[in-house]
Amino acid sequence: MKFKQYLIYESIYNKWVRYTPESLKLDWREYKKKEDSKWRQRAILLKARWPLFNDLEYFKEELDNAEIVKFNDVLLNKVQHATNLRTLDDLRNLVSTYIKPRDIDRIVDGFNKGSKIPLPIILKSNYKYFIMAGNTRQNTARIMGITPKALIINVTKD
Repeated sequence: MKFKQYLIYESIYNKWVRYTPESLKLDWREYKKKEDSKWRQRAILLKARWPLFNDLEYFKEELDNAEIVKFNDVLLNKVQHATNLRTLDDLRNLVSTYIKPRDIDRIVDGFNKGSKIPLPIILKSNYKYFIMAGNTRQNTARIMGITPKALIINVTKD
């Protein structure tokens, strides 16, 4: 399909949500699974508190209180590991290499139908940023002409 068939204007799509019950559990499970192998190292790079999240309730509280920002190009350039591919085919090729590939067509369909889409999650500390969740959603939105939004969780050491 051509790009124009996917184009949605930002004023039409306004269904970003902080999380859904499903995304909350999946994001928490993903964090816990990679807490020692991935997030401990990133916490060191961020000079962040450790652990980043003590338990699911604390994680949920952080999401509930996180600032919602436009995930514009300026922020995109600051966020480590955030993708900015130009076509859905390029994005499909990338996610096909993941252990759990993402369903790009389901995300596109969700945007087209105006479904509630969980906001990407970005961790911030000392002017450094890492994407924690929602990278595929933010990149899909960009390709479709939607300016993504994201939650920013400050994980600076107390």
